[in-house]
Amino acid sequence: MIIIGVGTKNPAKIDAVRQLLQEGSIDAEVRSFDVPSGVSAMPMSDLETRQGAINRAKAVLGQNPEINFGIGMEGGVSDIGGEMYLCNWAAGANRDGRVISAGGARILLPEVLAEGIRSGNELGDIADAYADQKDVSTHGGTIGILTEGRITRTEMFLHILKLIEGMYAHCKN
Repeated sequence: MIIIGVGTKNPAKIDAVRQLLQEGSIDAEVRSFDVPSGVSAMPMSDLETRQGAINRAKAVLGQNPEINFGIGMEGGVSDIGGEMYLCNWAAGANRDGRVISAGGARILLPEVLAEGIRSGNELGDIADAYADQKDVSTHGGTIGILTEGRITRTEMFLHILKLIEGMYAHCKN
């Protein structure tokens, strides 16, 4: 059986991995680990967010020698022409040293959220206050708030994981 290590304890992200396996009828065990991203707590660019996902995917392989494949997911923001966008990246790493990463949808943050981030706050904290909710990042996420639930954090990461799964399959051929 394949053992997949996921570099997070966040339920929304773990759910994305479980849904990917279920939709693809992939027989695998999922183990989650709290591993460091190696980037700032609030990644401020696509580059930094992507690097956090890659770091997590690689780090999870070091948690247990039984793990065949590591997955890392990271959310952040990216400034494009003075406007701040939500960005999300994921990466998959195997024991042969192969790493594949992919990014997801971008959505403009309301200025009140962007100002909070520019002031040094993490998006999850200000999103909680903005939506008058608790632990937004562990369920629908900021994307869920901004799309009125049409897209959740789990769905966004699931989309990215499907990209990685497809690239991994394509590159095997």
